Amino acid sequence: MAKITSYYGRYVLGALENNAVVLGYLLRDVPLDSPRWDARPDAERFTLREIVAHLLDYDMICRERFEHMIRENEPQLSDWDMDEAARHYVNRNPSHDLERLLESRRSFAAWLEGLSEKEWERTGSRPKAGKFSVKEGVTLMLGHDAYHLKQVVEWLDSTK
Repeated sequence: MAKITSYYGRYVLGALENNAVVLGYLLRDVPLDSPRWDARPDAERFTLREIVAHLLDYDMICRERFEHMIRENEPQLSDWDMDEAARHYVNRNPSHDLERLLESRRSFAAWLEGLSEKEWERTGSRPKAGKFSVKEGVTLMLGHDAYHLKQVVEWLDSTK
C-alpha cells in the first residue's frame, strides 16, 4: 500500500513536530526554577508545567489509540482521565518533558508517514467522542495543540 502523500498529509505530519518546536521556543526563556512554571492565572486551567506534561501524555495516549485502530477492527477505546494524570505533574521536569515531546512527535510523524491512505481511514470509538478515524484523530491533536499553545502565550503574557 502507498504511503500518505497527500497535500493534507505532508502538512499534518510537519505540524505535529512543528507544534512541539513552537512550544519549546515559547518556553525557552523560562528558567527551570521560575515560579512561572506553576503560576495558575486561571484556576480552571493547567499551569505551564502541567501543559507540557499533559501534551506529552496526550501524545502517548493518541499513539496507543491509533496503534489499536490499525491493529484491530473498530476497537472500543477507553477515555483518559486527564485530571487524574494531572495530579502527578507537579514534580515533572518541563525541560525533560519538552525534549521527550519533540522526540515523541518525530517518532509519531514517522510512524504516521508509514501508514497507507486506507490505514489513515481506520476507525475506533471512545465513549465521550464516538467514532473517529486516525485522520480525524490527528486533526484533533493539532487542534488540541493550538488550544494549549494559545494558553501558553496567554500565561506567559500574564505572568511577566
